[in-house]
Amino acid sequence: MANQYKGEIKGKLGDKERTFRLTFESIVNIESRSGKSIMEISSDIAQNKFSFKDVLTILHEGLEATNNKLTVESVGDMIMKTGLSESAVICANLVSTVFTGSDNAKEDDDSPLVKGENEQKSTQSSNT
Repeated sequence: MANQYKGEIKGKLGDKERTFRLTFESIVNIESRSGKSIMEISSDIAQNKFSFKDVLTILHEGLEATNNKLTVESVGDMIMKTGLSESAVICANLVSTVFTGSDNAKEDDDSPLVKGENEQKSTQSSNT
């Protein structure tokens, strides 16, 4: 099960559903490997100007961050099996977690907060 509080997402890549996550280290690795900032990559994905290399790099790093020790070549083979379009959707969802944090996750058993700690109380007067 993906832990949304860690920014994890699930997606079917290759022959099975997998868990992906981007960490600080993986984002730095993506920028280093691609030669582009995460903002540039995000913009390219949004405009459908991404390259196979971009998708490969992001998905490989996203799998590595969840302790899946896969080679770049095996991730490339999974992308070929899944198709670039479907793989790019996973990639876009994964990159979006960098900007949205916990993906606006609902409170569940994976919540790092004590019950009630993340509940916001209304400060608006009932007389207005």
